[in-house]
Amino acid sequence: MNFNLFGNSQPDEDYSDIAEEILEELLRQVRQSYNVALTVIGTSAILAFVGVGLVYANKVQEGAVTTAAGGVTTVAATRFANQKKKELQQMMELVEKRRAKEELRKMIPRPQAMPPVKPR
Repeated sequence: MNFNLFGNSQPDEDYSDIAEEILEELLRQVRQSYNVALTVIGTSAILAFVGVGLVYANKVQEGAVTTAAGGVTTVAATRFANQKKKELQQMMELVEKRRAKEELRKMIPRPQAMPPVKPR
């Protein structure tokens, strides 16, 4: 970042590096949340199967509670994972739009400033 002490402002000062870092961090967080949700889904599905196994082992009360807990957790985690998946897709679209905008900006040449005209 350039600091200007003499009041000459720079047109179109670009903060795209900062915005890109922010987008990358948000993208990383959304990915991790999605991975956690998938892990919870797998764990809760195993819990539900254990509950079914307990029911077959004539431990009906424990099996019913375990199956219900696993099922509820699976449904909640699936909703959470779907929400994070949508957020991830939105973030990826935003990153792609930003990259396309940067590429377009690189392709279009900036006009050079005209030197001041001296009076005769």
